[in-house]
Amino acid sequence: MKFTPQRLVLAACVGCSGALTASAEPTVLGDTLWQQPGALDLPAVTALLALGVAAALWRRRRRGDTVASLRRDVARQRMLRVSAERALLDTQTSLCKLAALQDAIKENERRRIGRDIHDDLGQNLLAIKIDIALLRRSCAALHPQLHQKLGVVAENIELTIQSLRCIINDLRPTALEAGLKVAVERQLSEFSRISGIGCELDADGGALDGAANAELDTMVLRVLQESLSNVARHAKASAVQIGLHRNAAALTMTVRDNGVGMPSEHTPCGCGLLGIKDRVAAAGGRFAIDSRPGQGTALSLSIPLALALPAC
Repeated sequence: MKFTPQRLVLAACVGCSGALTASAEPTVLGDTLWQQPGALDLPAVTALLALGVAAALWRRRRRGDTVASLRRDVARQRMLRVSAERALLDTQTSLCKLAALQDAIKENERRRIGRDIHDDLGQNLLAIKIDIALLRRSCAALHPQLHQKLGVVAENIELTIQSLRCIINDLRPTALEAGLKVAVERQLSEFSRISGIGCELDADGGALDGAANAELDTMVLRVLQESLSNVARHAKASAVQIGLHRNAAALTMTVRDNGVGMPSEHTPCGCGLLGIKDRVAAAGGRFAIDSRPGQGTALSLSIPLALALPAC
């Protein structure tokens, strides 16, 4: 027969009751059995000891069951946490791929719109410019006032063509075809010319002359354009410093101005900054803003080259 703690308790109770029945009764009210010499014989003591041992075993078993249950709960919670972390990582990876795909679609649409503007509107403006030039030449001697008016029209058309070229270049950065170095230098030169804000470029050779990566170079140029646009609109700065560095692991860029800065509790919510954050996140990189009132603003990003803009 298998002796469990419950059976030991039952046996001890039976033995103890039998031993107590055979023992002498107390002679004085309030006296205990332990105060009467010979009141308990050996079977009663054995039964009491067996009862204590059985109770201890029973408590130990209950404690072991509780510990085992707690261990199972901990293991279950650990499995649930691991599963949740894996699901979160998968979701983040999917979001990065979707963001990268969205950026690729936007860039393709920008190129298409820029090509259509160049082929249609650009050609039409060029034809009008040629017609105005011929008409102006033919009436130079006969109609001096008309000749002057046509000269003003020709100048306006030329300004329109220049603006159109800027729009096309924003939609489809043709400078990237000559490499990231040419595109960045041209962007800084154009920004300084339009805004009057001085730009200083601190870049190592590897950052500008590294291996061509169309997606990464386009993203860096777009982030630089948006950062400079924010400086021109909000910073009230007189100088901007751009740092661009590349190593075997990552590409880093910093855009620092000497403008009015932002309050420490300010939460960036503009579409431009959110767009930069989304672009960098899609490339698996990090984006940070360091700004204090009166001490300018620094935008910094770091993109791991091994994970930059995975193909979708």
